[in-house]
Amino acid sequence: MLDTMLPARLTQTLCGIFFLQSRMSTEELFIAEVDYDEARVTADLMSYFQDLAFTIDALDRLQQMINDNVQDSVLSGSLWIAALVSYARCFSTGKRFGLSGEMFQSIEGGVECHEYYMNLRNKHIAHSVNPFEQVVVGLMLSPPSNTEKKVEGISVLSQRLLHLDSEGIQNLRRLSLTALKIVEKQGKESQDNALEAGKKLSLDSLYAKAHPRTVTPGPEQASKARR
Repeated sequence: MLDTMLPARLTQTLCGIFFLQSRMSTEELFIAEVDYDEARVTADLMSYFQDLAFTIDALDRLQQMINDNVQDSVLSGSLWIAALVSYARCFSTGKRFGLSGEMFQSIEGGVECHEYYMNLRNKHIAHSVNPFEQVVVGLMLSPPSNTEKKVEGISVLSQRLLHLDSEGIQNLRRLSLTALKIVEKQGKESQDNALEAGKKLSLDSLYAKAHPRTVTPGPEQASKARR
């Protein structure tokens, strides 16, 4: 049985695990951006860590809404979609290497549970192609007892899954927390590997490009992949 007690707001603090602590001011830092294999793996793991931490935070807020009986279908539905999409992103391949659902083999039913949430995201959230979202169009007929039988109107019935119940929310949280702990461990190891590889590079070339920064993207960047 996994420990599911992750204190509220702890997810923001955990993200600091990946960063070396420094007393230096911003002006004193010389950071050379690198893009070799070990660095890319570290970047991917940090990205997964952020996604999983966000998933846990969103699920905690949704669970609190349920506990407090807050009736806000827009907010609760949005939190559920955000959590599920953020979780599933970690297991999709593409620009990042993608985590594997096999990491849940140590949990009884863990792999099957993971696949259920991935299917839920793929078939319900990303594409409306499963029974969790239904729209039925029907014709309203006159009562069978009437002498004249005719079509009197049209009716459109719809239903959709807003979010799972508390058990479904907590199961996704357990998977997310398990993955987060694994990614945290792998991230620390990856950082060590990236540092050792970096120490073999030319210091002159590193100092020459010691000005990495994140840049706020413009609208034209929406269709482009991250480097």
